[in-house]
Amino acid sequence: MDAINGDFQEIGRKILHVLIGIFAILMVVYGVFTPLVIFVLMFVFILFSLFSLKYEIPVAHFFLSRFERDRERNQLPGKGFLFAILGVLLSIELFEYDIALASIIILTFADPISYFVGKHIGRTRHFLDGRKNIEGNIAGFIISSAFALFFVNPVLAIAGSLMAMLFEALIIEVQNIELDDNLIIPLAAGTTMFLIRAFIM
Repeated sequence: MDAINGDFQEIGRKILHVLIGIFAILMVVYGVFTPLVIFVLMFVFILFSLFSLKYEIPVAHFFLSRFERDRERNQLPGKGFLFAILGVLLSIELFEYDIALASIIILTFADPISYFVGKHIGRTRHFLDGRKNIEGNIAGFIISSAFALFFVNPVLAIAGSLMAMLFEALIIEVQNIELDDNLIIPLAAGTTMFLIRAFIM
């Protein structure tokens, strides 16, 4: 029963991830999410997260109880969402507009597609992370590349998505804190696309 509840929770997390990603892209495209607005949102969310360690904040508690993994709820509530905000902010600040949007859309679709495909049809364990499947990574790469084409040319879309999925399979820690793939994916994708444009194209 716990495994079924865990599966439903993870499916809910991935659907919410896609919806928030699409919302973020629209807000950036229409000029609502400026770097200052995103920074303020991140600051407010950090406060909510810290207060949530001690108190049950009604709206925050509703989402955390339904979508947050237990281990993260006790460490830093909403860690995935916080890293996603940081990933969007850094993408906008570090990269050109089209690369930033491509990085955000890769973040939006790569991980959820990778999860769904890996969970349901994946058979081959990933050589970088035994918890994941190669089939999931390939699907995440293909779908995120297709969506990235809305913003950048095929070479950049494919390279950015490929690098994002390679880094998504790595477990990277800084000071014993495991970096969330919501931060790693857009930075890996954006940096790859930036370097290709700067030195090859």
